[in-house]
Amino acid sequence: MGVIGWSQIAALLTSIGFGVLSALVPLANAEAYVFASQLARKAGPLSVIIGVAVGQTIGKVLLFYGVRRGKEFRGVRRHRAVLRQQPVGPVRTRLRRVLAYLLLLVGQKRWGLPITFVAAVVGLPPLYAVALLAGATRMRLGYFAVVVLAGRLLRFALVAYGVAGIRPFPS
Repeated sequence: MGVIGWSQIAALLTSIGFGVLSALVPLANAEAYVFASQLARKAGPLSVIIGVAVGQTIGKVLLFYGVRRGKEFRGVRRHRAVLRQQPVGPVRTRLRRVLAYLLLLVGQKRWGLPITFVAAVVGLPPLYAVALLAGATRMRLGYFAVVVLAGRLLRFALVAYGVAGIRPFPS
């Protein structure tokens, strides 16, 4: 293994930036970024895998923390008070029940971290939703971050090293 060059550092920093963006804006696809970077073979897989996983973890922690601390904002409290005064229809009642059940599952010590890990690796349930739900529970931020990082490292390693088997078209 050689000395880390400027290209690996640039790939790492760019990947961290894209990872944060893709964690917050679902239209920016991290898997497509990893796939394309490895297909182009401009940067080594480790720089991209680690960078995107770290960036995604930072973004999901921001979502988690935003939900956890967002409840304290005056505008959010006012909006929730207005919602409580509106009549509740059958769709909203069913949605509330489903959300309450998901909050219960993600908030449990037994199921919260495994659900988060599966979401980070497989994508079902979506990690975006799990990050928001976890922020509304008593899950510890540190545990959440470590599990998301481990799951994302595994997910992006599978994508990056899966691309290694693809050969570019002959020129």
